[in-house]
Amino acid sequence: MDELDLELWGNEELIRKQNQLKYQFWTLLGKVGDAFSQDFLLEIHPNSKGKKQAQGRDLGGLPYQVLDIIRDFDLEIGLNIRLLNWFGKGVFLFVIVGKERYPNFDFSNLGLTPTNTESPFDYEEILGEIKNSSQKNTVPKYQQGFQRLPISSSSEKNFQNWTHAIKCVLEVLRVNH
Repeated sequence: MDELDLELWGNEELIRKQNQLKYQFWTLLGKVGDAFSQDFLLEIHPNSKGKKQAQGRDLGGLPYQVLDIIRDFDLEIGLNIRLLNWFGKGVFLFVIVGKERYPNFDFSNLGLTPTNTESPFDYEEILGEIKNSSQKNTVPKYQQGFQRLPISSSSEKNFQNWTHAIKCVLEVLRVNH
């Protein structure tokens, strides 16, 4: 059995700093979500289920947090905008659009890179962390694009950059609605 890293385990200062950082990002994601009213989201997508935050401890061995906006995961007619804060890796914007509702959606107009994996949630593969060519989505089951967002030590600057990126997506979707 592997030996326990008791030096790391006993580093209370480091653990408290990590937890404080998680809390700061959690609060920031909540503030970003609050920048978009449900009425506005319903104008763009009548089946909007609003916003939701979630977090986990293990995405490729690292903690993560997500903010979902609109939250309609129907791959034919749905729409979801997701901010993924993957600790140690970056903050990413993911946009899933239904194939029927937005046929041949051009993600490049938004500066997003289309994804081509079996599942829209294969983040490690999408972001090039793992290679698994047998899982390539040759007949697209979904349409999704993503981009890495800038990150700053300034929460306010992150708020501005991230809400701006989401607003750009929502404006294009409103025009194409």
